[in-house]
Amino acid sequence: MPLPEIGDEEALVQVKSCGLCGTDLQKYLHGLVEPGVVLGHEVAGNVVEAGEKVSRLGAGDRVIVPHHIPCFVCRFCRHGNHTMCEAFKPTRISPGGFAEFIKVAGPSVSKGMLKIPDEISYDEAALVENTACCLRALEKCRLLPGDCVVVVGAGPAGLIHIQLSRALGAGKVLALDLLDWRLEVAKRMGADVVLNARNDDVVAAVKEETGGLGADVVMVAVGSTKALAQAISLARKGGVVNFFAECPPGSSLKIDPNIIYGSEIILLGSYSSTPLELKSALELIHSGRIDVAGLISHRLKLEELKRAFDLASQRKEALKIIINP
Repeated sequence: MPLPEIGDEEALVQVKSCGLCGTDLQKYLHGLVEPGVVLGHEVAGNVVEAGEKVSRLGAGDRVIVPHHIPCFVCRFCRHGNHTMCEAFKPTRISPGGFAEFIKVAGPSVSKGMLKIPDEISYDEAALVENTACCLRALEKCRLLPGDCVVVVGAGPAGLIHIQLSRALGAGKVLALDLLDWRLEVAKRMGADVVLNARNDDVVAAVKEETGGLGADVVMVAVGSTKALAQAISLARKGGVVNFFAECPPGSSLKIDPNIIYGSEIILLGSYSSTPLELKSALELIHSGRIDVAGLISHRLKLEELKRAFDLASQRKEALKIIINP
């Protein structure tokens, strides 16, 4: 691909690390993008060139590149729905993070790009975006100190949710997955109780761990309608179920509305992140309160991208996969 040309307010960044995200995998598995589209949005790299009107960053700076930037002033933004902002998606990086060089749009340069502290590697910095998405989701759940959180899915995002729940004051964290080896990782990342959703009676176990009430927050970090349906049965009356992961296109979920009505269970979604969470996520990683390096199972070159997608889809041995162009 040709080297991107930048404008006065834009920046050219050499990609050093880009994480493979679950949304990238969904697009790959279900053909949701046209052939030739470059995926990847969890980016850390070096500024090669900055436009003439760029003052806060310069060539040689190690940076985290935000995926999208909201306008912060429209109706969506004023109501806290920043990722629904009409300016959000048009600010995407070009051509995409799975490339050697990318062009970063002006709003992202001026409002979102962060310098990487010397103590943090490019690989860790690439996972700031993932951590920011998880942080935004948990903040929307209004977690209180001492709350019980159930994380459904112990993949990379689920493991970050476990750690963030702890950092935000959760009193008890339970992790569910179908793979025992991932549940072992969940234990190391701070889960008090791990349950195999295929073999264990998870509804009974959650009730037992919560004195019969159910969880205050259920974070569904796997794109499965079966998992979503079960998650509703794990929440206490008045609890929150967050639909965090993307399901395959055309998915549907059958719900008895009286459960929502009578038990006042809150169902909500959380899509992407903003610079507001990006800065906090970087500070949490920099302080050592969130371990993202421990999530990385594979580091592959750009020409190994097909293998990276295959490893992620099989889920037999992969957690977080980082592409190092």
